[in-house]
Amino acid sequence: MSKNKVKMEGMLELREVAARLEDVLSNLKAGSICMAVGEDCVTLRPTSIISVSMKASQKKDKEKFCLELSWKTRDADIAPEARISGGKAV
Repeated sequence: MSKNKVKMEGMLELREVAARLEDVLSNLKAGSICMAVGEDCVTLRPTSIISVSMKASQKKDKEKFCLELSWKTRDADIAPEARISGGKAV
């Protein structure tokens, strides 16, 4: 699989951040997340088992919350086809 990547960084109002997180949640529940930035788009299809990492930190005048979700693609879960015979190649 080729590596496709889109990235969005910037300052948003809290209500806009909450709306985007709600969009992520509803699409995650629906089974597909599509993120578009300009002309570029990446569609992700989460599997039933997801690795989760959450971190919260505080410094003098800055607070931070990070959430990372990752999973193996469905193709990685499929075992390769195998044949078993009684001694002769099939």
